[in-house]
Amino acid sequence: METTWTDPVNQIELKLKSFFISEDYGFVLEDPLTKLPRYYQPWMDVANNLTHLIKTHQLQDLVKKMPLLSTLHLHGHRQLRLAHLALGFITMGYVWQEGLHQPAQALPRALAVPYSNVSQALGLPSILVYADCVLANWRLKDPSRPMEIGNLDTIFSFPGGESGKNFFLVSMLVEKSANSGIQGVISAVNAMVKYDISSLHKALQRITLSLKNMEEVFRLMHNHVDPNIFHGTFRVYLSGWRDNPLLPDGLWYEGVREEPLRLSGGSAAQSSSIQSLDTLLGIQHDLDPAGFLRRMRSYMPPSHRQLIETVAAGPSLRSFVLSGADPSLCQAYNSCVSALVALRSYHLNAVARYITVPRQRGQTGPVAGCPFRGACEALGDRGTGGSNPMTFLKNVRDCTRKALITQHVGLAES
Repeated sequence: METTWTDPVNQIELKLKSFFISEDYGFVLEDPLTKLPRYYQPWMDVANNLTHLIKTHQLQDLVKKMPLLSTLHLHGHRQLRLAHLALGFITMGYVWQEGLHQPAQALPRALAVPYSNVSQALGLPSILVYADCVLANWRLKDPSRPMEIGNLDTIFSFPGGESGKNFFLVSMLVEKSANSGIQGVISAVNAMVKYDISSLHKALQRITLSLKNMEEVFRLMHNHVDPNIFHGTFRVYLSGWRDNPLLPDGLWYEGVREEPLRLSGGSAAQSSSIQSLDTLLGIQHDLDPAGFLRRMRSYMPPSHRQLIETVAAGPSLRSFVLSGADPSLCQAYNSCVSALVALRSYHLNAVARYITVPRQRGQTGPVAGCPFRGACEALGDRGTGGSNPMTFLKNVRDCTRKALITQHVGLAES
């Protein structure tokens, strides 16, 4: 049954499907396309052979020879998403083909112009974003079997073998497990509008269970992604050209604009699921002075961003709980917050395992499997989005913990 809620001021009914949210997959793109019209075969040939072209240092030369294709033969949201995914992978591979020693300074016109046009049509920046490489980069090996890690493959990939693919696939499964929580967000807002305490309880319980499931799925990363391969081989291809010392001025997009673009790389901060949950729970990220999380919303599909903004404009859940003097409702709210704290704590552990520890080892010798002769050190502790992930995530987790309501406060403010 489709979940809806009504704006109490304008009485406008909003439907889940209007945010491009699947009933079964959440923000994950359901059954993404793997082929474009034949006209775009030059793009697909490059994207499908990306790992080999990067390893053999042929990608840049091949991209420079690509024809300049019109985007007018792309029809519908799903074709545009696949085109953005393919061009995004080609772009990241092109920029970082020679690793961190010698990043490309400009994208050729035949890549930059259509990429800009597709990006404008989707309302996304011209760089590989989380909505591309995680939400729209998967397919089932055997459609008759369940959607689990062993039956999944990526549409496109970078050097890094199975570890690189599994980084995307585990992240996608985490997002899929968030589906129930996102529907819980909509149900919670609806319940507050109707002052339906019973339904609000159920919605919060659903969100808590979803967050616990997300953490459980996230733990698959430990067994399916090798830290040395992630840090030494794979991570560079997700790096953007904003707050990146290797491309301090950004990247030139030939034929698009007269100055370089400064864009952040793909980051979990671009997860619409997490930001939707943050918004409902009223998490105040006071220690984000640069507005990094808010800026990351511009890297989300506009319809997903719209859900976050819609929830933000609706009733305040935290105020609703504080005003109700209902200890059980306060407990349900705190369970949600605690589950989100636990998820963020595990994210911190993952960052330490996949970035901090391999980097420290690299300071005393080459990181195993690193093809860039230790140049991975140039990124330092920066994440692919340009922030320092350990400092940032600790602040985010601490701000989340501060949202917990003590029982006596809830009763006192009622």
